Parts: sequence; C-alpha cells; structure tokens
Amino acid sequence: MKLERESWRIIELIIRRYPDKKREYEEYISDIMGSTGGDGYQGTGESNKPQSVTEAKALKMTSAYADRLKKEIEAVEFVHNGLREEEKKVMEERYWKDRRRNTPYLQMKQSSYSERQMKRIVYKIICQVGRYLGEIN
Repeated sequence: MKLERESWRIIELIIRRYPDKKREYEEYISDIMGSTGGDGYQGTGESNKPQSVTEAKALKMTSAYADRLKKEIEAVEFVHNGLREEEKKVMEERYWKDRRRNTPYLQMKQSSYSERQMKRIVYKIICQVGRYLGEIN
C-alpha cells in the first residue's frame, strides 16, 4: 500500500508529539476535575448552560479538542502496546529520542535491525496509527 506524503507526515507528527500531548491531555483533564465549575454556570437557570459543576466538567471533557487529543493518544498507545520489544525500541528511538526531528535510521544504535527492517517497522507503525485515526483506509 502506498501512502500519500501528507498523510505520512501528519501521522509521524502525531507520533512524535505523543509524549507532550499525553502530558497536555492529562493536565487538561486534571484541571477540569480540579475546577469548581466557576464559569458562572451554577444556578443561572439558562437552558443552554450546564446546571451543575458535574455537567460543566462533562461538557469540557467532551470538547472537540479533548476528543482529538484522546484519539491521537489512544492510537499511539494501542499501536505501541501491540509491538514486540525490539520494535518498540525502534519506535521510541525514531520518534521520541529527539522531539524536533525523527532520528535517522543509521543513527539508531539500540536496535539490532538493519536499516531496511527498521523502515518496514516504521511503515507498519505509520499504517496502524493512520488506520486507527481514520487518516488512511
């Protein structure tokens, strides 16, 4: 299967940003859970606003932003957890060793795989994450 260059780049970016986005999502959720609903929603009587703190928190947790973050995090974790240990090392070293760019294959010393094998593993990872996100068929 041939992937479009744009899809490939989007998926690689999602994988590379995973550690930061996971931390950001956890902070977002903890902020919501720790808030008192202080948006003036309690007891206002307006039908389009939450009527309780719990309802306000639920609405914030189901925002489009939170949904997208959660789906991206789930996709990367699902694929990562399904890999063999050696493949996990390839993924971690390729995408998470240097957050600004992908580590070149020839500089990946922790893996016993050849460059060609590492490229196949990365291709498999990209395809699986892309399918989970609906980016590719």
